[in-house]
Amino acid sequence: MTASPTAPAEPAYTADGLDLCARTDVKVVADLAPEVTREDPRPPVARPGAACLFEMRTKGGYQANLRVEASTLATADEARQLYRGTRRATGMTPSGVVPGVGEEAEAFTKRSTPGFKYAEYMVHARTGNLVVKVWLAVGGESYVANSVLAEKSLTILRATQAAVPTA
Repeated sequence: MTASPTAPAEPAYTADGLDLCARTDVKVVADLAPEVTREDPRPPVARPGAACLFEMRTKGGYQANLRVEASTLATADEARQLYRGTRRATGMTPSGVVPGVGEEAEAFTKRSTPGFKYAEYMVHARTGNLVVKVWLAVGGESYVANSVLAEKSLTILRATQAAVPTA
C-alpha cells in the first residue's frame, strides 16, 4: 500500500495584534504628503486583522489619507469572499489586475473635486487567508497621477504582506 501524496497546506497568516501604524513606512509617501496629522489604529470592521489610517497634509495644506489593512480570515475561501466583496462595494473605477502580488490582486481609481482635486488609488491582494488593502488619496490643485499613486501603494502593499506572520 502506498501513501497518497497530499498537497502542501497553504500558509495561514495571522494579523491580529499587528501594529500597522508602527510597521507602515509613511516615508514612502512623504514627497506627496509630508505631515502626518493623525493615526487611527482601529482594525478592520467585523473581521480579524489589523489596520491603520494615516491622516496627512500635503505641502500645500491639502488633505491626504493612507489606509492600510491586513485581514486574516479563518480560511482561504472566506478570504476570497472578502476580496470579491471589496470589488463589488468599493465605488471606485476598476483599473485592472495587478500581477505579482498575490493569488488575486487588482486596483481601483477615483477622482473627485470636493473643493480641490482629489485623486484616490486602492489596491488589494489575496494570498491564502490574507487580504491586504492599501488606499492612498491625495488632494491638491491638480490630480496626482495614477501611476505615482500606484507605485507608492504597491510598495506599501508588499511591505505589509511581508510584515504579516504565518500562524
